[in-house]
Amino acid sequence: MPVILFLLFVAAVIWAIALAKTRVTVLEMKRMSPLHLGGVLVLLVGSVFGAEFFNISTITLDRLLLAYLVVVAGWAWLMERENLRRPNGMDLAVVGVIGILALSTVLHDFSYSEGLPLSRLIFFYCLPFALYMVVRTAKLNQLDLVLITTVLGGLAVYLALIAIAETRYFHAVIFPRFIVDSETTEFLGRGRGPFLNPVSNGLFLIAGFCSVCFWWPKSSKRVKLFVLAAAFLVAIGVYCTLTRSVWMSLFLIIGIGCWITTNTSQKGMLVVAGTIAAIVAVPVLGDKLVSFKRDKEVTIEQMSQSAQLRPLFLSVATRMFVDRPLFGCGFGQYGKEKYPYLQDAYSGQPLSKTKEYLQHNVFLAYLTETGIVGLSMLLLMLGVMARSAWLLWINRERPLEQRQFGLLLAAVLISYCVNGMFHDTSIIPMANYLLLFVAGIVNNIRTGSPFAASELAPATRVPTTPLPTRGYPAAN
Repeated sequence: MPVILFLLFVAAVIWAIALAKTRVTVLEMKRMSPLHLGGVLVLLVGSVFGAEFFNISTITLDRLLLAYLVVVAGWAWLMERENLRRPNGMDLAVVGVIGILALSTVLHDFSYSEGLPLSRLIFFYCLPFALYMVVRTAKLNQLDLVLITTVLGGLAVYLALIAIAETRYFHAVIFPRFIVDSETTEFLGRGRGPFLNPVSNGLFLIAGFCSVCFWWPKSSKRVKLFVLAAAFLVAIGVYCTLTRSVWMSLFLIIGIGCWITTNTSQKGMLVVAGTIAAIVAVPVLGDKLVSFKRDKEVTIEQMSQSAQLRPLFLSVATRMFVDRPLFGCGFGQYGKEKYPYLQDAYSGQPLSKTKEYLQHNVFLAYLTETGIVGLSMLLLMLGVMARSAWLLWINRERPLEQRQFGLLLAAVLISYCVNGMFHDTSIIPMANYLLLFVAGIVNNIRTGSPFAASELAPATRVPTTPLPTRGYPAAN
């Protein structure tokens, strides 16, 4: 209990300083877009107060808020207060993915398993796409970007504290209570957060970690100590997910972030330090990473066996793809169509061990259910998003706050794909919401007017000193 109280105190101090540095007057708040404010609130409410907190016949608080947001956006477009922009490559790629999934859904038994394919299409794709369209087309103010990074950073601090409490079994301080009282006991004992899923929790923690690091360049030396404390706290939360793919994502993002934000003379030291760290860590941690106690109800032996299932999932996916290479077995149909391919005697492998599971790889899930057509559209969408993120980051004509969103989208994409190699991230709670929300903001920045740093409030204005031409100060 004293540890939790201390962490709460640290978080309170950090946010008091953050609010002091980003103080905004009432007049300045009127310049902020209510649509972007509503969009980030959808993320916040959907993450903390989702279906487990309030759910009446599939109606949840975040879906109600999103519906209201879409109505407000529609009215603003009709009244010409907002302008629908001409579709670009990212828009077409996102529409292409959802179009392929919708076509695959209606051409197969979408009533299977009480309408599972149709509900998955609506709740995991169509609703996040509605959020994407709102934030992608609404007029964007510089203060909106400050608000978004502040909310994502604050959410990550909260999630980190909850993850620490979950792994230490300090259940008395956990809120909302369904995190520990839910009938869903899977992943219990890990930092699964209000998502009840450590991978989804990790995605938001990593996005928040990047948002916290974005405070670094515009902070004084004294405030940078608190930024480091907040980043360290969120990193502990990432560790408390006890999920290897989440750890890998954070390590990779930190490494890439350090590489692209340091000058040439420092890159050699990064290579040497990284090599030494790998030489020391791999022999020490190699076996422990394969099998260690994490879930309350899962033994070390069972965890070790879970890693052995990955090649079996690949074998099943390969056999299903060979039979239906172009369009797959149908979106959401894997749970029904996999059984003919699980015959141990025919394959010579214990494929029947995977019968209780869905595909544990987002790319194999697309390949088996939508074929090479669906997988190609997914890869195209992710590629277009990655290109937009990189082009925004290297555009030094834009203020730093805008360019940082290129790094944020890149981090979300890395986390989405690395975790997607071991889990189907497309059906993990709120994962698509986060991806499409950040992608919509980046698309908005790149296609909107390049508003200058002078539009910032005085307290949040970017320093007037020019950025270094050979590198950018490390954000961590």
